Amino acid sequence: MMTTERVSFEYIESALIFGLDNKINLRAFKHGEKDFVKHGEAYRFILKHFDDYGEFPSSDVLCNNFPTLDVTSQSVNFEYAMEVFKDHVMQRQIVRNVQSVRDLVKDNPKKALSTLMVSLTDIEVVFDEDVTTYDTGGLERLSEFKERTKKRKLGDGLIGVPTSFKTLNEMGIGWEGGDLIAMFARPTIGKTWMCVHAAATAVQKGFRTLLVSTEMPVQSINLRLDVVLANLMGYKLSHADLRHGNPIDEEMYTNFLNESNANSLLVCDHISGQNGISLESISALVRKHAPEFVVIDGVYLISNNDSRKAAWEQSHALFYGLKNLATSTNTPIMVSTQATRDAANMFSPPRADQVAFGDALIRAADVAMAMCALEEVDDKRLVQFQKYRNGELAHDTTIMQWQVNSGNIYEMPDYEWQEF
Repeated sequence: MMTTERVSFEYIESALIFGLDNKINLRAFKHGEKDFVKHGEAYRFILKHFDDYGEFPSSDVLCNNFPTLDVTSQSVNFEYAMEVFKDHVMQRQIVRNVQSVRDLVKDNPKKALSTLMVSLTDIEVVFDEDVTTYDTGGLERLSEFKERTKKRKLGDGLIGVPTSFKTLNEMGIGWEGGDLIAMFARPTIGKTWMCVHAAATAVQKGFRTLLVSTEMPVQSINLRLDVVLANLMGYKLSHADLRHGNPIDEEMYTNFLNESNANSLLVCDHISGQNGISLESISALVRKHAPEFVVIDGVYLISNNDSRKAAWEQSHALFYGLKNLATSTNTPIMVSTQATRDAANMFSPPRADQVAFGDALIRAADVAMAMCALEEVDDKRLVQFQKYRNGELAHDTTIMQWQVNSGNIYEMPDYEWQEF
């Protein structure tokens, strides 16, 4: 098999032109005339010939009209030619984007870097995502619609994993497979409690959930899960009492533990044989245990095992890696991260530029939420939806009841508060 480096673009383009002799190959070819360097006119000729006569031109017709075509390329496998052509197109686009910021680097290197990052990300999205033909599987989509309707009629009338937000659940769509949900706040605001509540809400409704903690050991996470899950199930426990060993109603605690028996909840705070938790190890856990919902508390502490890359490259690879994991396994993944010191006001939701590499995180995420405290109100939290890809929300902010010691966490959509 020939390698990409040894095959000239002229030879590969000729192979593609000769290979575009049937509808299947034409549909599989996702590029346009502008992506060709040498034989764009020949590609346009094929399309026009098919439109005019309903058939593809023969190789003799192509050679007569375009004598520069390399006839020796006709033996090349069409699928192979497409892959090499794809690499050629990607290489040229990367080079063009790098060259486009060359002058800007001298005057404003920071802006040049940002511009280059965005343009390279756009290239990555185009070349990493598989595209399916719209009219393929039409009847399957009807079956999918009927299945969604069936799910709406069952239980809480919700498609997907239930969320911590009443207003979202009432829309009939929870966290769906492939969703990447990002949540960020200043330290001490309650990111971990929010992650615990998200996991407990899913588990209480029977969804197998994986909760990964990069900041707290399993024992500490379990205590928080106890009070939150117990509250959802109608039991009243105190996190402070459990943590400090104060006297409690042990019979009630026993009843709760026996009733919960949460085999559907998996908690992880380390990976055997590793110094930390990496994207690769999380991917392995997801594929091994097949959870229906994944929650990662402290995503900024996850490594991608490539210290040679710059920090922004590592973060970019991490966020888009998580999005790809969510998509490829059809699993919603929720992650939390911290705002930087720039978000000094704890009573105002942090912006994307106040989160380390927040722009890349929000670009990769389907849902992005910022959380902050309410001034002079200790038992409330404000949540602001800065991105919600699944539809239009009636309000982009909401208030959460925040009595974490008893696990009493829930949305208060009708709570009146003074806008910041």
